[in-house]
Amino acid sequence: MKKLKNGIKRFVGCIIKIFWIFPVDNKKIILFSFQGKQFSDSPKYLSEYIKDENKNWKIYWAFNDVKKFGFLSECGYKLVKFGSIKYFFHFMTSKIIITNDSVQSFLPVRKKQVFLNTWHGGSPLKTCGLAEASASIDKMIKVLEIYEKKYTAYLSSSKFMTEDVFKKSFNYHGLILEFGMPRNAILLKEHSDVKDKVYDYFNIEKNKLIVLYAPTFRDSQDNDNFLADNLRLDIKNCKGAIEDRFGVECCFLFRAHHRIRGGQHSEYFISATDYPDMQELLCAAGILITDYSSCMGDMALMYKPVFLYAPDLESYMRNRGFYWDIHTLPFSVSETNEDLVLKIRNFDKKKYQDGLRDYFDKIGSVESVDSIEKTCQWLFQMASE
Repeated sequence: MKKLKNGIKRFVGCIIKIFWIFPVDNKKIILFSFQGKQFSDSPKYLSEYIKDENKNWKIYWAFNDVKKFGFLSECGYKLVKFGSIKYFFHFMTSKIIITNDSVQSFLPVRKKQVFLNTWHGGSPLKTCGLAEASASIDKMIKVLEIYEKKYTAYLSSSKFMTEDVFKKSFNYHGLILEFGMPRNAILLKEHSDVKDKVYDYFNIEKNKLIVLYAPTFRDSQDNDNFLADNLRLDIKNCKGAIEDRFGVECCFLFRAHHRIRGGQHSEYFISATDYPDMQELLCAAGILITDYSSCMGDMALMYKPVFLYAPDLESYMRNRGFYWDIHTLPFSVSETNEDLVLKIRNFDKKKYQDGLRDYFDKIGSVESVDSIEKTCQWLFQMASE
């Protein structure tokens, strides 16, 4: 069956080369985020800049559910269904292609095209590619070789991402742009308007502190039910601890990972899974609780408190693995609800912020307030060559 599927993919890859009879359009760009699931992440921020600064570009976005994002047509974007014939046509004829994730392995890329992978993980904790504990090395190397030939460049957020993730874990030998992640530029700017937008969207009183709970997905469990009763975050007691320690009433938002179809349901939080932009949620939140997600590093750029609740730490390490000893990070790690409550109550702001500065130095962070501009300038230069 696997050989048949691979054969079909190769056949499709050959057939769609018929679109090569059409020239590459030097003023057309196509973008997709998390394989057509969202209008989000770095591709979103790059497309907004290009739309505002270069009116003569035709900007296409590919989505699995085009109707869901129909409002973008009114903003000047052209929409296509991810994986459709039109998608293949625009993919094969756009001068610039931007994604934050992998792309269909069978899709050929032309020499005249510029294919930028912004990637979506900026805080290096969870292993990727060849570094994963469960990785099949020979198979992974073959897959990575296919992708290396497609991408013109990767965007990097730190020296560690460049050397240990892209070069070693992805076995990538091409161009790596250390411009920072465009999605994080908003975190480094004044963003009170974005904060107000989130508060208004969820109808939260401005005097309340937003606590964002955003766990990552599990490879080894059913992602629709990954938080069993014995692993579930005790939001009620966490809320009490936060209000005692920080002296302000709080409100919990829950954000599920994009690879999780379902989500928790509770009287103690508001679901923010369908909110279109994770970075805007981080702008509005005063505290983040996560486990192994790279959003910990994004939130830390604003020096806001981050707590790691990792009740399945041992099994996650065994099945996935980490680049670092998680206990050496500046974020407190708790494997039980009782310990998390204790860590919240004993939070030391100065020690935490000193630890963040050491952490950013250790990974060689290159996050920048002008990462969007630098990336787009590179894209425009490449497009003109």
